[in-house]
Amino acid sequence: MIRTEDSEVVQFDGPVLDLMTESRTRFDQRLAGLGPDLLRDDFDEDVFVRRLREDDPTRGIGDALSDQRNVAGIGNIWKSESCHLAGVSPWRAVRDVGDDEARAIVRAARPLMRRSAERGGRIVTFEPERPARQAETRTLVYDRAGLPCRRCGTLVCARGQGDDNRTTYWCPCCQR
Repeated sequence: MIRTEDSEVVQFDGPVLDLMTESRTRFDQRLAGLGPDLLRDDFDEDVFVRRLREDDPTRGIGDALSDQRNVAGIGNIWKSESCHLAGVSPWRAVRDVGDDEARAIVRAARPLMRRSAERGGRIVTFEPERPARQAETRTLVYDRAGLPCRRCGTLVCARGQGDDNRTTYWCPCCQR
């Protein structure tokens, strides 16, 4: 979202951007339905947890995290990486993920997402001793299916999740 004094530019589902006045923004149902923005300084974990608990309790936590109605901003990369850092399987049902675990996931995602934004969108969640190259993407599990987990050496798994069948990556040993 790009915001100026008189308008906002919002992108939904692809290449079309809607230029909206502030008054129109207040009435747009797509915007009104968004969950709390993970990158805002005033992100409220309690609002996130409440929305998560209002979701389908049988749904996998990874799928629920990708639902922008629960929390705005988490996509495939951040879902996979933050679940790994929190030690939570993205396949566990929402009802089986404790509030503290859910908070741990978003607490892991926030600094990763902020660092990526500061670095012009570069994705680096794993920092080896050598410096990162400009366009390098280094992750813990994302896009590493069949490769050893950087933490334990178990092969990273991947498969589609949710109605959109977006690929989710996880380590079956580190994430329970």
